[in-house]
Amino acid sequence: MIGVCYGAVADGLDATIVKVEADVGRGLPQFSIVGLPDSAVTESRLRIRSAIQNAGLEFPRGRITVNLSPASVRKHGAGLDLAIAIAILRSTGWVPNVIDRVVGFCAELSLSGDLVQVPGILNLALAFQKHHIVQAVVAIPQQSDLIPLPNFTWVPFHSLGKVAEFLRDPATTIPEVVVQGIEPAFLELEDEGDFSEVAGMEQVKRALTIAAAGRHHILLIGPPGCGKTMISERFPSIMPRLSSMEALEVYAIHQASGIARQPSLTPPFRMPHHTLTTAGLIGGGAPVTAGEVTLAHRGVLVLDELLEFQRTTLDALREPLVSKQLRMTRGGRSAILPADFILVGTLNPCPCGQRGFADCRCTDSIVTRYWSRLSGPFLDRVDLVVHVHPNRTRQNASERGESSASRVIRRRVEAARLALANPDSASPLGHEMERRPLVMNRAARELLQRAGTGLQLSRRAMLSITRVAQTIGALDEQEEIRSEQIEEALALRSHIQLS
Repeated sequence: MIGVCYGAVADGLDATIVKVEADVGRGLPQFSIVGLPDSAVTESRLRIRSAIQNAGLEFPRGRITVNLSPASVRKHGAGLDLAIAIAILRSTGWVPNVIDRVVGFCAELSLSGDLVQVPGILNLALAFQKHHIVQAVVAIPQQSDLIPLPNFTWVPFHSLGKVAEFLRDPATTIPEVVVQGIEPAFLELEDEGDFSEVAGMEQVKRALTIAAAGRHHILLIGPPGCGKTMISERFPSIMPRLSSMEALEVYAIHQASGIARQPSLTPPFRMPHHTLTTAGLIGGGAPVTAGEVTLAHRGVLVLDELLEFQRTTLDALREPLVSKQLRMTRGGRSAILPADFILVGTLNPCPCGQRGFADCRCTDSIVTRYWSRLSGPFLDRVDLVVHVHPNRTRQNASERGESSASRVIRRRVEAARLALANPDSASPLGHEMERRPLVMNRAARELLQRAGTGLQLSRRAMLSITRVAQTIGALDEQEEIRSEQIEEALALRSHIQLS
């Protein structure tokens, strides 16, 4: 008799459902696993044998053949231990061989028969859901990682023996903990910083508000110590909170990448060091692992000291800045990584940091070489560029007013996003096609045409200016784009003079 059950293995940020078949036949004792197992899966034979015996169950003495389907996909890790053990027990009759797709098994086995947690359990569960598997048996130590999912039940156990008892008689063997729910529950954590802590810099705050409302990429240029990094670190505090499904997606990405992140509705924030490699930025490897652009999905990616990054690294951002995703092929497998983030770049105007603000000791050739790390196509994809002047004001918290608090600005951003969103689209605001139809008066249209001709703007730049003007109009609660919004959008695209 062939025993059948279902498990799942991680494949980068995705997961593959594995049908496990076990056949026990006559012959000399032999335990073979086929279906492209890696070394961790192959070594599971010894773990599974000891676990079954130490759980008080009988390990079959005949020829055991285990098949992992689909056979064309490499199976990584020890997460199939429990599924293989259950398939063997079903083939011998110790566990009823009910062939259905209701229960999945995801756990490693210790030699004593205890269940051990596996990484990326949330992605495995989401894969189960897609294949209509509504329950997952996991290890009790995994309990802190279990997020309630719609129409899905987590069933944690301590040991293989308890799992076997549960499968033999579900009515009498009750799990210690059952995690189930209609919708994921996430916390809204307090932001680490607030815009009200920053004195002055009203022009920068205005530009960042526009960037948050319209999901525009932005560069902040200024001398050292002017507050570029400080206000960039507080940028997530004015961004709208994530929906439950967006927060679930972000948490699954970080969990699969081995990054400890508390489940929350707060958008992710990433600020990598400038020695970051291209693979570290966009991801890579086999299987494909997430880079910083994917870890910043639905949130903010801050590249501090932008011009200290390698040019090849920065140019790798061209595609995700526009398409909001990355398509990668490694080891004969293709993967699509999400990368819907807002880029905030901070940089000095020259190596000494004072050009245009104070006495600069850099020659023109040095400045030209310094700026050469930013290619024209990269700059063309950035919507906003703001020059940050040193703040000379001295204000205490009581003088800054309630209007500068992040929660107040966030409400304006949320209202603007609602006004920008296309009511006929179910997708969140992120792409131009998801915005409401554009309405522009005649004066604004003529001004835009004159600017495009006089400044020799590309079609992408013209579209960028239009979208920024539309965002400004939404923040100002205006239904049509006027010349004032076009003028502000042109002023915020000041890298036209830098190119």
